[in-house]
Amino acid sequence: MANVAFLGTGLLGGAMVEGMLRRGDAVTVWNRTEAKARALERLGAKVAATPADAVAGADRVHMTLPDDAVVDRIVASFTTRLQPGAIVVDHSTTSPRGTKERLERMAKAGIKFIHAPVFMSPQMARDAVGIMLVSGPQAVVDAVHGALQKMTGEVWRLGEEADRAAAYKLFGNSMIFVIAAGISDVFAMAKGLGISATDALAVFSKFQPGGIIKSRGEKMARGDFSASFELTMARKDLRLMIEAAASQPMTVLPSIARKMDEAIAKGHGADDLGAIAAEVVR
Repeated sequence: MANVAFLGTGLLGGAMVEGMLRRGDAVTVWNRTEAKARALERLGAKVAATPADAVAGADRVHMTLPDDAVVDRIVASFTTRLQPGAIVVDHSTTSPRGTKERLERMAKAGIKFIHAPVFMSPQMARDAVGIMLVSGPQAVVDAVHGALQKMTGEVWRLGEEADRAAAYKLFGNSMIFVIAAGISDVFAMAKGLGISATDALAVFSKFQPGGIIKSRGEKMARGDFSASFELTMARKDLRLMIEAAASQPMTVLPSIARKMDEAIAKGHGADDLGAIAAEVVR
């Protein structure tokens, strides 16, 4: 049975704690809003008054905190109370630069620290499924790999580059946001055409656009803009989409239209629509 401290028990952190308790770990929790930590008492967690009190005696310290500034502040508040050999695992979504600097500071201070953000919903955290990205010193990752594996479906080890997991987490989340924005624009078109939002989603029961990330994305990454869908034709379709929405507000398609116009003006009209990335991949 591991002795664990968990700092930050919001939706994700609280769900991770639930999973740990179910697996038999002894978990001491802290949260800025104490009521969220207290809610875990009935499941067997102990509640600490401060982050420093929570980590005292812990073998591992896990964190799910809002941002770099909060992570830095909380870490500074407890480092003197860490027991020798304790490992700090930060699951927070933080900036790549801030994460790299943090891991470098921790290494100089002799603190074992790794970054392990996740692609997991709260329910996935309870059920120990999903993906956990891990960057940091290999020896430290090796020491906690078994414990991390129990928390998730896959531990994706990304090497010792301190900022790699943070970068990949942002890449993944960006696509979640883009998809949500695209769905919003589908609903705008549907409303403009008198079709219900639920009916509009029916097209995706047959057409699965996710494969485009690999097929077109790999070509774009190589700077290969040989056309399978000419940019000028894609821009025509986009005009039809905006017209279909009529007066309904759109989230992302008007911005894409402007980017297409810029690429066409630079001579990419006969290239593939992926040429909107020409400036960033060449």
